[in-house]
Amino acid sequence: MEDRKPGIFTPRLSARQLAVALVFGIAAAATLFTSISIPLGQGMIAEPSEIFVTLGSAFAGPYGGLIVGFLQGVVYAPERNIPSHMLAGFLWGAWYAVMWRWTVKTSGGRWTRAALWMASLPVYYYVFLLPLHQGIASLTLGVPFLPLYVSTAVQILPEVAATLVITSLVIALLPEKYAKPVE
Repeated sequence: MEDRKPGIFTPRLSARQLAVALVFGIAAAATLFTSISIPLGQGMIAEPSEIFVTLGSAFAGPYGGLIVGFLQGVVYAPERNIPSHMLAGFLWGAWYAVMWRWTVKTSGGRWTRAALWMASLPVYYYVFLLPLHQGIASLTLGVPFLPLYVSTAVQILPEVAATLVITSLVIALLPEKYAKPVE
């Protein structure tokens, strides 16, 4: 039997990954108790928790992303937030691990990683998180999906922009040893 290091998708969650996931997940949930938010209607708000969800998922890995997403989602509108944030957290944790491996040994790796992060963060929002969130909302509220999705997609632009700028700066400026996904 081979002795192999776990890969990106090996079902494993170390104590350090769990700790990172808990810290970021609790921070994401805590932001929902602040008054820093913009009500968007249909139970949606634009607020800063995605900063913690995306960074926590990136640093804690895909399985840590499940925990971060769960902790963020359990506080507000759980029937929509829990599955959408858990799935998005898992996928984002996996994507960041791939980006890290592609860029860590390259010249200008942190800047390449930050550029990839910036280019792909709208995918996190508009391909993973929002469609699942609004799909569940559409079913539970009995409203058509497409108009709900389009309306919300426009309304969350300030949240997307803030998350994009803040998290990209963190990725670009964080020393490499801290930007590495926790193992």
